[in-house]
Amino acid sequence: MIGNIFRTLAQASAAAVFLASHACSTGGHEQGRIAVATDATPPAAVRQDDGPPRKVGDEAPSSPPPVAPAKRTLALMPLGAVPEEDVALAVEAIEQIYGWKVDLMESRDLLASSYYEPRKRYRAEKLLAWLGGRKPADADMIMGLTAVDISTTKGKHKDWGICGLADMGGPASVVSTFRIGRKLPGEGKSEKRESYRKRLRELVAHEFGHQLGLEHCPNKGCIMEDAQGTVTTFNHSTGEICADCWRKLEEAGWGSNR
Repeated sequence: MIGNIFRTLAQASAAAVFLASHACSTGGHEQGRIAVATDATPPAAVRQDDGPPRKVGDEAPSSPPPVAPAKRTLALMPLGAVPEEDVALAVEAIEQIYGWKVDLMESRDLLASSYYEPRKRYRAEKLLAWLGGRKPADADMIMGLTAVDISTTKGKHKDWGICGLADMGGPASVVSTFRIGRKLPGEGKSEKRESYRKRLRELVAHEFGHQLGLEHCPNKGCIMEDAQGTVTTFNHSTGEICADCWRKLEEAGWGSNR
């Protein structure tokens, strides 16, 4: 009788060894996840490689959702009397083309000391310096939008009228709508108004591109194409940033909001 007991125990032990060996060999690529029943690990628990034991049937803990990068912010300040529609178009241009968030600031009078009496207009470089000192702490950059004429020194021209000026890769830019209403293409008031809206959208995007460090682009139709001193350049613009310019923005770290 005692011999029978020992034979039974031996057979049970051999069977247990065979089962354990078979489990590890058939699932060898996941050996770290195989559960072996012992006194220290009850059958009702499964040990994970990346956490404490959990009961069979429990759902695996879900990973937290990825956190979207915070949108960069441009502060937009109307300077003087600017039509609400023009302000709205400027906001739309930055948000749709570059994907930035735009915070609209309270309108301010133009800097009196930037006024150039001989030509009855405002010096853009002085406005830039003034705007740069008024960038909110929670904004990445600032842009001024005005309807008055602005100018700067260009080559041999002491006072050259312009549509916009920006700190290249810097904090501030200023855009003027004063000149873009000239030589508008289209028949009738409605078509000309749409041409004006297109020009304003692209002018804002152009100056903001300079703020992000983009030079003038040689690709015809790109928003960053050099206007060559005439507003008619807007007439053949595609209204988009070309692939070459987008590549430069990506390389400079400015493409993540798009």
